Amino acid sequence: MKNWFMLLIASIILGGCSSLQVSVDYDPKYDFKALSTFSVEYVKENDDKDFARSRVSKIVEEYIEEKGYKKVDKSMADFYLIVHLDVQKNSQVETNYETIGIQPVILNEGRLYNPLNPHLHMRESYYAPDVRVSTNTYEYEEGKLIIEVFDVKQKEVVWQGVAEDEFSGDMSQEEKSTYFSKVVELLFKDFPTK
Repeated sequence: MKNWFMLLIASIILGGCSSLQVSVDYDPKYDFKALSTFSVEYVKENDDKDFARSRVSKIVEEYIEEKGYKKVDKSMADFYLIVHLDVQKNSQVETNYETIGIQPVILNEGRLYNPLNPHLHMRESYYAPDVRVSTNTYEYEEGKLIIEVFDVKQKEVVWQGVAEDEFSGDMSQEEKSTYFSKVVELLFKDFPTK
């Protein structure tokens, strides 16, 4: 059952990104035409996600170069693309109620007792739905990618893109690259072309 659920999550993410939430915010008065050179930066942390941060940084770098900007050393860049990636393991508890038939009602002092309506006492046969309850716990990873455009001269963030999604850790390397490419494309689709 767990494998089926993980496969479903992976297919949703890769198939249509239905759980992917993307938002972009920027300063509408800012003149993006003044920018031409960039550097991609990310903060290394003591977790196992630095490889993913590096992968995302390279994808961002390639995408921004396709938009006409030139990658240079950090000391000569007009702007930095700062990549933040946080992945948390979460779990979700799901309770299902399933009616599988009917069952006789409990007797109360020689009379039939209806648990759905305790004020109704009957002498005839009475049956109620037989409901079975099952509870399952699913584990998944929830990721949040934040990319900021930091103007070096003004020393401030002028553009920010945020992507949040649930995803399976069972993706192949090719699937991860395809997925991150799609996320970066969604984030930067309206970013000005040089």
